[in-house]
Amino acid sequence: LKPSFVEPSIVRFSEANALGPTHVRVVAMATPKGHIVMEIMQIIVVALVYIILPIFGFLNRQRRSKLSSRSDVLSECERYSVALFRHILPDMAVQEYRFRGMQPKIASLDIEFKDLSVTLKKEGRCILEGVTGEFKAGRMATIMGPSGAGKTTFMNALCDKAYYGKTTGEIRINGVISSIAAMKQMRGFVPQDDIVHEHLTVREQLYYSAKLRNAEGTSRAEISNIVEDVLHVMHLLEVQHSIVGSVEKRGISGGQRKRVNIGLELAARPTLIFLDEPTSGLDATTALDIIHSLKRLTEIGMTVVMVIHQPRYSLFTLFDEVLLLGLGGHTVFLGHSEAVLPYFKSIGFQIPDHENPADWFMDVISGKVQNLRIAGFKPSMLSDFWKEKALSQDVAQLMHREVSPRPEDETVGMALERLRQNFGIGVNDAVAPDDLSKMLSSAGIEQASDAVLAELMRRIGFAGQSVNQRTFVDFIMGLKGCLAQDALSASSDSEGDLEASSSSDVSGDPIWKGQLQDRRLGCCKQYLVLLHQNALRWTRLWKQNVISMVLMIVAGAVFGAQCKDKLTVESPLAPLKINLSHVALGLMTGISCLSIFGLDRTVFWRESASGIQVIAFYLARCTISLFDVLAWCYIFSTVWFISSQAPCDYWTWLVAFRMTATSTAGWGVLVSTLVPQHSSTLAIAVVILIMGGAISEPQSIAEAPGTFSAVLAIFSPFTWTSGENYLAFVNQMGVDKVSPAALPIVKGYDQLLNTASMGDYLGYLGSSYVSCWTLGVISLTLGYCGLRFSHRGKQR
Repeated sequence: LKPSFVEPSIVRFSEANALGPTHVRVVAMATPKGHIVMEIMQIIVVALVYIILPIFGFLNRQRRSKLSSRSDVLSECERYSVALFRHILPDMAVQEYRFRGMQPKIASLDIEFKDLSVTLKKEGRCILEGVTGEFKAGRMATIMGPSGAGKTTFMNALCDKAYYGKTTGEIRINGVISSIAAMKQMRGFVPQDDIVHEHLTVREQLYYSAKLRNAEGTSRAEISNIVEDVLHVMHLLEVQHSIVGSVEKRGISGGQRKRVNIGLELAARPTLIFLDEPTSGLDATTALDIIHSLKRLTEIGMTVVMVIHQPRYSLFTLFDEVLLLGLGGHTVFLGHSEAVLPYFKSIGFQIPDHENPADWFMDVISGKVQNLRIAGFKPSMLSDFWKEKALSQDVAQLMHREVSPRPEDETVGMALERLRQNFGIGVNDAVAPDDLSKMLSSAGIEQASDAVLAELMRRIGFAGQSVNQRTFVDFIMGLKGCLAQDALSASSDSEGDLEASSSSDVSGDPIWKGQLQDRRLGCCKQYLVLLHQNALRWTRLWKQNVISMVLMIVAGAVFGAQCKDKLTVESPLAPLKINLSHVALGLMTGISCLSIFGLDRTVFWRESASGIQVIAFYLARCTISLFDVLAWCYIFSTVWFISSQAPCDYWTWLVAFRMTATSTAGWGVLVSTLVPQHSSTLAIAVVILIMGGAISEPQSIAEAPGTFSAVLAIFSPFTWTSGENYLAFVNQMGVDKVSPAALPIVKGYDQLLNTASMGDYLGYLGSSYVSCWTLGVISLTLGYCGLRFSHRGKQR
C-alpha cells in the first residue's frame, strides 16, 4: 500500500495500530546510510575548518612581522628623502611625509546650503532654522555652538541622517541641486562614538575599509599605499599591529582609538568628509595633532567639515571656515576663523584680557557676556545682527578668504649648482650609488640600511647603477608637495585630474556625477572580503570558543545523565527526556547566536551607511557562525550519547540534534537582529521555551491532533526534531513495547510528522529534514529583513 520509493523499513504507526492500541508492530529501522554519509561529510568539513582557521590565524601573525619591516623601510625612506632635500635646498620647506595612496581623481566639491531647517517629527519643534551658507572645496570647516544649538543636527541634515526630524531647505553641490546622501562613494562620515572592530588590529581595520570602499580593481599595492598613508597621517604606525580592544579587554589608548575611528573613513579616500566631535574626550595636545592631520588632507582637495567643542585658539585658527550656531539652531556667524573675533567686537562685545577667544565666543552666544552698546541684550539678537549684516560689504569680505599663494619654487638651477659645488656632479654627469651614499652621509645619515637605500634608489629612478642628474633633481624637487612624485608614483596624473575636475564646467551634466556610478566591489566580492575578515575575527575569539565548548560538554554530560535508564521504550518518561534534551540544546544554541549581530549592531549600521551591502555582511557573519553551531552540536550530542548510555545507534541521535541546533540558530539570529541586546537573552529564552516546552511538549503533542495546537506545532522545529528522534527510537526498539501511557504521544507525533502526507512519501526523517530546512530558511530570511529594515535611519 506504500509507494515503492518509500524506505522499506518505515511503517506508519497509524497503519500498524489498525488492529488496536495494544497490537502495534513495526519493522526495526536504522538511520539510512545516505544520511549517515552526509553527517560524516559534514563532520569532516567542520573539522577541516577548525584546523584551517587556527593555521590561518598563525600565518596572519607571521605576516605582521613582514608588514612591520616593510612599513619601517618606507618610513626610513621618507626620512632619507627629507634629509637629502634639506641638505641640497636648506632654505625651502618640506613636509615629513608625502601621500602615495590617498590621491583622489574625482571632482572637488563645493557645498552650498540655503534655508536648511529641521523640525522634530514627534514634537513638531524646530531645532534648526534657516541656516544658509557655503563650504568651499579643499577647505576645513567647523560647526560650533553651545549645547542645544543644533550642531550635530545641522551636519546630520546635510548628510540626510536627521531621520528623527523633517528636513527642509536646499542643498547644492557645485551649484547643482543634489543630495549628499546619494554620494556614498565620495563622502565619509565619522560618528562621535568610536565605532570600530574590537577584535582586529589597527592595520587590519584600515585594510578592510580600504578594500571594501575603494573602486573595484584597486590593486593590492595601491590598497597597501592607502593604509600606509592613513597610518602616517593619523600617527598610528607604532600601534599598527595592536588589537583595538574594548572596555573589557584593554587595547590601544582612547586617543589612538579616536584616530582609528577617523582613519576608517580616510581609507575610503573620500572627497568630502564629515566628523562629529572628533576631539571629544581628548587632551588639548592630542586634539591639536588630529586637527593638524585633517588639515593636511585639504592639500589633496578633500573638504573637511566637523563639529567641535571648546578648542584652544591655536587649534581654532586652523579652520578655514567657521559656522557658529546660536540657541534654537540660528546662524550667528559664517566666515573664516580669523574674522570671528573682529566681527563680535564690531557689534559691541569686548573680550577680556588672557581669555581664550574660542571659549569667549560660546559665552557670547549663550548670553553670558554683556553688550556694551545695547542695554537688555538677549542672545536671540545675534541671529538678527547676522541677518542684517550678512549682505553688507564688510561682512561679505569676512565670509571668504582667498587662499594665500604658495611661495615660488626654487629654480632647478639652484639644485644643480648645489650638486656641483658640494659633490662635484656636473650637468652631464650621472649620480652613482656611491654618490647617493655620500649625500646621505653629508645629510647626517651615517649608516644607510641596504633595504632602505634600495627603496630610495627605486624612487629616484636608478637604471642599473646610475641615474642622470636631471632625473635626480626632479626627484628632489618633487619632495616639495604633499603628493609623492617620483619614479614609483603616478601622482602627477592624479593631480592633473584633480585640477581639471575642479575647473570643469558644472553646467548641464556635472563632471562629479560621473563618479557616482557604483564602482565598488559587487556583492559576491564583498562577501569574500567580509568572510576573510570574520575568519580573522574568529581566530581572536578562541578563548570564547573554548569556553563555549566546555559548557557544551558540561551540558551534554548533565542532560545525558538525567536520561540514563529512562531511554527505554517501556518508559513513559522517554519522550519527555528526549524533548528536554532537544530544548536544552536549542536554548543554548539560540543564546550563543545572539552575539552574531547583537554585539556589533553599531558596526553594521556604520558599514551599511558607508555602502557595504547588507546581504554580504549578513551571509559572511552567518557562514562563520554556522561552523561553531555544528561543532557545538557534535560535542553536545557525543557527550550526551555517552553519558545517557542511549540505545540505538549514535547517528539516530546526532541527526535529530543537528536539526535542532541549526533550526534554533536561525531563531537566535532573528532575535539578535530585532531585539535590543539588553533584552535579547530573555527574548530567545521565551521563544525557545514556548516552542519546545509548551507547543511541542510531548503531552501537548498527544492532545494536539484535530485542534489549533496542531497548527502551532507544525511551526515549531522541536515538533519535527524531537518527534523524529522519538519515533526513530521507538521504531528501532519495537513499538509493541511502548507504554500505554506513551501511545497517544506516539500517535500525535505520527500524525503531525505526516502533515500533507509528507511522511508517506519522505518518511519521518525526510519530512523532518524538509520542515526544519523550511523553518530555518524562514527564520534566517526574517533575520535578514530585520537587519536590513530595522533602524533604517542609522544606516543612511
